[in-house]
Amino acid sequence: MGETVDDGACGEWQRVPEEIVQRLGDVPGAAYEVPDEVTCALEGGHEGSHTAVLQGWGDDEVWLLWTMPKTVVISSCRAEGLTCLLPAGHAGRHHVIMADVVEDEGPYWVDDRAELDARLASSQAGPGSGSADPA
Repeated sequence: MGETVDDGACGEWQRVPEEIVQRLGDVPGAAYEVPDEVTCALEGGHEGSHTAVLQGWGDDEVWLLWTMPKTVVISSCRAEGLTCLLPAGHAGRHHVIMADVVEDEGPYWVDDRAELDARLASSQAGPGSGSADPA
């Protein structure tokens, strides 16, 4: 069975405070509809606060961090040119997609660009090629 988008994610649930939903709902140039509830996007077993994206514009996104709910504006993680779905400076591995691949099966949890490249090369080799899945 293949890996799903949520495999390996923390998934801790949090209701988004109504005043935050209202404040972020009418931001000019906003990228997303602000959700009423979110789940943590970090890798399962992480330390520190839970993290979920609420809104984005340009290169910045607003994230809900909680043990106690609060919002922060942080640029998205683009370490090593990866398209990571987490905020800059996050703990743990990157949760990446291939922005230039139309039918990407990601996102994938990886430590760095080399691990992503190896994983993609293995998946492109296809079944029966003798390559092992690095996951």
